[in-house]
Amino acid sequence: MAPAVLDETGFDRFVSDNDTAVIGFVEGDGDAALFSVLADDVLGKRPGVAFAQVHGDSRGLFDMFGLGGTATAIFRGRVGMYLEAGLPDADQLVLLLDGIAVLNMERVQAKIEQERSARESLAVHRVCPA
Repeated sequence: MAPAVLDETGFDRFVSDNDTAVIGFVEGDGDAALFSVLADDVLGKRPGVAFAQVHGDSRGLFDMFGLGGTATAIFRGRVGMYLEAGLPDADQLVLLLDGIAVLNMERVQAKIEQERSARESLAVHRVCPA
C-alpha cells in the first residue's frame, strides 16, 4: 500500500494520530517511488509504524524543517526523533525504528520540558545593554 501523501493541513494530524510515524520528504517521482518501496519493505517487519510522504510541491513543510531535498524523518509520540537527508535502506530504517522504540518517552518528554524551561529562564533573565 502506498504511503499517504501529506500537505501542510494534514501533517500535524498524521504525526499526532500515530505513535511512530516515518515521513519521507521526496523531491520527485523517482524518490516517491523509492520511498513507497521502502515503506512496503519495512511495514512487513514493523507493522505498527505509519508511513507518509510530503512531496516537493509542499515547500512550506520542506522549509519548516530546513530541507533542500529528499529526507527522512521519524516521529514518536509527536517528538521528532530523526531527520536526515536522503532515504535509508530498509535494514537501516528497521534499526533506527528499533532504537527509537525502546526509548523511555517519559524521560524524553521530561528532558524536552527541562530544556524548554531552561531556555525560557535564560530569556527572562537576559539583560540587554542600553
